[in-house]
Amino acid sequence: MAVPLPERRRVSGSRRSQVAQRKVQRQKRSLELLQGALSTHRMARQAPWLANLHRITDGALLATGVAALAMAGLTLHWQGRWGGDFRQLQRAQALEHRLMESQSALEQHYLRSAKRPGALVATSSQDLVFLPSPPPAASASVKPSPGLKLNWIAAGY
Repeated sequence: MAVPLPERRRVSGSRRSQVAQRKVQRQKRSLELLQGALSTHRMARQAPWLANLHRITDGALLATGVAALAMAGLTLHWQGRWGGDFRQLQRAQALEHRLMESQSALEQHYLRSAKRPGALVATSSQDLVFLPSPPPAASASVKPSPGLKLNWIAAGY
């Protein structure tokens, strides 16, 4: 038996409205379930010990999160400080290495000049100049005289 076309539309339209109504009812039930589960007043009335347990766990979770953020911040800070100190140590080691090379070059130069007797001047006790030692109070504040220029030796080759 053939069903006329207009009746089919009515049946499908009513079925669609039923499906939509069921969907809305399911959403309402799920929202009620969530609202009931998240309601602290209702839980406090039904089981006060459980509500207190929830508050304690929420506080512990919050404290753990804050502690984790603080530790992450301190770790980053300490890593930055360590990196800066390590770079400074590497620079100091490089300067020490360059100083040792310069010292070695100067020693080699003086050793070569010592092998040539005409390059050295013979010293005698008459050529030596003896200076009196400074008083102890003046040694604490030793300042170079204004006429004395200290030139730094350029490092490297």
